[in-house]
Formats: sequence, C-alpha cells, structure tokens
Amino acid sequence: MDSVDFQNVRLLDVTLRDGGYVNRHSWAADQAERVVRSVVRAGVERVEVGYFRPRRHDADGATAPTASCPSGFLARLRRAAPRARLAVMVRPGDTAPEDYAALPALGVTTVRFPVGPRNLAATRPHIEAVKAAGMAVGLNVIRVSELPPAEVVRIAERAEGDGADVFYLADSNGSLFPEDVARLVGEIRGHLAIPLGFHAHDGLHLAFGNALAALREGCAYLDASLGGMGKGGGNLRLDLIAGYLRSRGVRSLDIAPLARAAADVLEPWRTRDFTAEAESIVSGLLNLNLDEISAARERNDGRDLVSLLNR
Repeated sequence: MDSVDFQNVRLLDVTLRDGGYVNRHSWAADQAERVVRSVVRAGVERVEVGYFRPRRHDADGATAPTASCPSGFLARLRRAAPRARLAVMVRPGDTAPEDYAALPALGVTTVRFPVGPRNLAATRPHIEAVKAAGMAVGLNVIRVSELPPAEVVRIAERAEGDGADVFYLADSNGSLFPEDVARLVGEIRGHLAIPLGFHAHDGLHLAFGNALAALREGCAYLDASLGGMGKGGGNLRLDLIAGYLRSRGVRSLDIAPLARAAADVLEPWRTRDFTAEAESIVSGLLNLNLDEISAARERNDGRDLVSLLNR
C-alpha cells in the first residue's frame, strides 16, 4: 500500500442518496443540511444528495426530498454549505437532456449515471448535456459482480468514449472479495485514461478490505457513507476510510464531524436487525441483486433468505 498516491484519492459521500434506501428518502431538510455540512467540514470532496428526477418533484419534494432533489431542496443545501460540491444520481429515463442546465446554479458539480449493458447507449445524450452545462460526469456500472470482465471493459471503453470523467465499479450485490476487486480493477485500468472509482457494499463485511484493494490497484475515487448507511449490508463507512487516509499522514481529513453527525442524524435508522444482517450475508454469498431477493422471498412464502443456503 505504500506505493499508493493517497493525495490523489477522492471521496464521495453517498449517505443521503444510498442511505435513502434505508429510510425511504424521508430525510428532514435539517438532517440533510447537517449531513452536507459535516461532510464539508471533514474535508470530503463531494457529497451526493439524492436522485434527480424532475418529473417527481411535486410528488416527492416535501416528504422524500432526496428521491427527486427539487430545486428548493438543492438551494437550501447550497445555502447551508456554500463550499459543498454537490452530486446527484440520475437514471436517464427520469430526465430529459434539457433538465440539467439549471443544476450548476444550485451547487451541483457532478452528475452520475448508473449503467449496464442495456442502457449504455441511452446515456450518451445525457452525458453530452451534462458536459455542456459545465458539470462532471460519473458512470457507475452497477451489479459489476454479475458481469464478465470483458463486458465491463467494453462498457468502460464506451463510457470514456462518450465523455465520462470517472468510471465507477459498483459492487451492488456486495459479493466481491478483495482478490476479485484487485483483478477487476487491474484489468479495467489498463484500458482507460480516465480515473476509476469503486462503490462498495458491506454485506460480507468486506467493504473496507475491498476499498483498500481498489486503491492498491489504482482506483482514485471511493464512495462511502456515514455509519455505512445504505441498502443491503450498507456501504463503506466514511469515518473508517477517512480515518484510514488521515492515518497515512497525507490527507487532512477530520473524522470528528462525521462521527458526531452519524451519532445524531442516523440514530432513528441505526437499530441492529440481526435477521437483516444475516440476509445481507446470504445475498452476498449467493450473488443476489435486490430484484432476485424480492422474488426469492415470494417463492419462500415470506420467510427470510437464510434458509436458501440450506438448499
């Protein structure tokens, strides 16, 4: 690890967006402000504040602001933390290319798209519109553990050709092991000039080890969240990776505001559920995505997924 240039490692907080799967995006505005301020005070470069879905602003704006990121919500976050570099996640089917022009004035500097083999072509006009508005583009290849490496290479090369600034590998199922991450990142990196990022899930309690493996092979961007809050087994813990980078002596990250915010803001949703934790481990071991988990529950008459390992 000593050969890794930690000064080039950039963190993106995903608490509000990925954590929204835990609380159905029911963040109060003051909670969202607290998260953004704490992340900025810690020295984290970017904070992803939700999904941008303009057609759902009226439906989601008051009760689930991070589900659609209405302009009033984004403006409030910018006022609360003027130095924040906000990011939003967009599914291309939820927007039109002309929707992005208003985002820079609201503090958004990065737009990220979840992609896979089936929707990559549809993303190109959105990438062009985001770049024309002066923002950076990140493409997250989701459920990467389900794809052959050659397919990931093809998607990565297409993403770079279409203008992406960062290409993220998202372990959506939480199924990868450090050796898998090292092998995949090492192979993809040789085909790209743009930087790579890694989005870990912690169903097998390997998010931190996988993040280190990604760094060792040259990833420059990592996603993480306060307390590891996120869907399934959760995400890489932001305080953990920030503390680790600080311990290397080259990053002036401050984990104190992260720890305080996690304790105060996340308390209503951080109760331990051992059944859910066990199911996350099983889903990771069996390489199941959320759709397959739901279908398995239905086939299993509503019982938990742990019994699937006994079949």
